Amino acid sequence: MDFMFWVWLGIVVVTAIVEFITLDMTSIWFTAGAVIPFILSAIGGVYWVIQVVLFVVLSCLFIFMLRPITKKYLLRNANFKSNTDALIGKQLRMLSGCDFETNGTVKVSGVVWSAIDKDNGVIETDSVVKVVKVDGNKLIVEKVLKEDK
Repeated sequence: MDFMFWVWLGIVVVTAIVEFITLDMTSIWFTAGAVIPFILSAIGGVYWVIQVVLFVVLSCLFIFMLRPITKKYLLRNANFKSNTDALIGKQLRMLSGCDFETNGTVKVSGVVWSAIDKDNGVIETDSVVKVVKVDGNKLIVEKVLKEDK
């Protein structure tokens, strides 16, 4: 086996491992682009310059032609909301009121969260509020007006 065989084998292995770790559909195209030069170097008789040009051309083709298609179909659910992001927009009832000095509390699915008004205003106990942001372990809320219900 010549030197380029080991180079292509290394590229295939390293880019496959990087893709496995990141799952971003980026380095897999370099893995695919290195397979043909790897096979050609194993057979022998093909200059290394041709192998490198073939690798670059194949990798670019795979990236620009196949990556958008695979991202559309394989990674379509990758932008899902986390549990805390799903709280945004949810309407809740204040268990205890809040003002500029004191955090209030709300209950979400059996879990009590600290809640503060987005404008540092006063919200009374039993008021209906809407979550506008999650800041660490606090919910930033705003009071819901009667017509918003």
